[in-house]
Amino acid sequence: MKMIALVSDQRMQNVFPLFQKDAAFNELTLVLSKDRKTEKPLKRYVDSANDLKAVLSPRLPVYLNEDYIDPFEIANAKQAIHSLICVSGDPQNVVVNISGGTKPMAIGALQAAQAAKVKSLYTDTENGDLIWLMPDGTVNTQPIQMDGLNIAIYIRAYGEEIVSFSRVSDLDTKRKQWARIIAENHKVFYERVINPINRMLNEAYKNQQTYPISCMLSPTRRQLDIMQQLSVLGLWQWDESNSSVTIFNRQNAHFINGGWIEVYTGLQIEESGFFDETLLNVKLKGIEGELDLVAIKNGKLVLVECKSNVQRSEQLNKLDAFRRRLGGPFAKAYYVRASDANANQIRKQCEKLKLNGVFFGAELREMGEQIGENMGVVT
Repeated sequence: MKMIALVSDQRMQNVFPLFQKDAAFNELTLVLSKDRKTEKPLKRYVDSANDLKAVLSPRLPVYLNEDYIDPFEIANAKQAIHSLICVSGDPQNVVVNISGGTKPMAIGALQAAQAAKVKSLYTDTENGDLIWLMPDGTVNTQPIQMDGLNIAIYIRAYGEEIVSFSRVSDLDTKRKQWARIIAENHKVFYERVINPINRMLNEAYKNQQTYPISCMLSPTRRQLDIMQQLSVLGLWQWDESNSSVTIFNRQNAHFINGGWIEVYTGLQIEESGFFDETLLNVKLKGIEGELDLVAIKNGKLVLVECKSNVQRSEQLNKLDAFRRRLGGPFAKAYYVRASDANANQIRKQCEKLKLNGVFFGAELREMGEQIGENMGVVT
């Protein structure tokens, strides 16, 4: 089966049909529009087409049609698509994807397909359907069911390349245990124990103090039990004789100062069972910073930024920038924060940026299921 597809800024409407379960496409032709002033495609459409070709070429032959379409002339689009249908062989073996391009381009492409008795399709990402427009005028709706669309392919379709990442299965067992204990006892433990230790560690950094670093605490009986559990598991050493906790290395200090929330978020998303793939600490080629967590479910991408107690708005702006870069409406962005401090202010910032959700403190224990529900993958 051959596909003729219109190109726009967004990539997924042209990717989804090719990764649809039981799809049998063996050739793709991408059709670009031209700028009326230059008679050439705009750079962003060329980039989109080249990204699609790069990511899809290992799967099937991809061709860029050089007969560029006027984006606002229905007749021009109809003629161009009709010509491509004619040279594609058997019309029964051709599908025209009208999801991309401008509305006049889509109308012209649909008219060409109908005239040639060729099937058309529209990718309805909002409702999760492929809408098939048959030559006889009937309309069939097929739920989107992705087969093989992983995070690396999704990200490459938007012109980016993953250079490093880790998986939840790579995490040290002890670190998973540490993260669970801290998160599951958040209400009684974070503000009274973890926060004071973090303040002590930050002060030690400023003073260039070397390890081991110790801190005096006065825990309650419940907090003491938790501290002793973590001491036995090797996160720190608790000395009850002088009520002090000692951290012996930078790795454990980093974990206490926010690393635990990344680990716990990864566990929540992975163990929810709602997602096809989960990656941690995702670094993209040529881009500063990293994505704390990326997950995908049936072609829907989830980005999660995890922080301990920072108040800087640039973290939210960074998350929003990554979302826009990796699909905009096709990607969902969530902010996860260990501390409950300034929650109302941060919620307002998230709403202003139209992020998809924010989780604080004790809410972390429900975030895997909540994100799944928000994406419509939990019934």
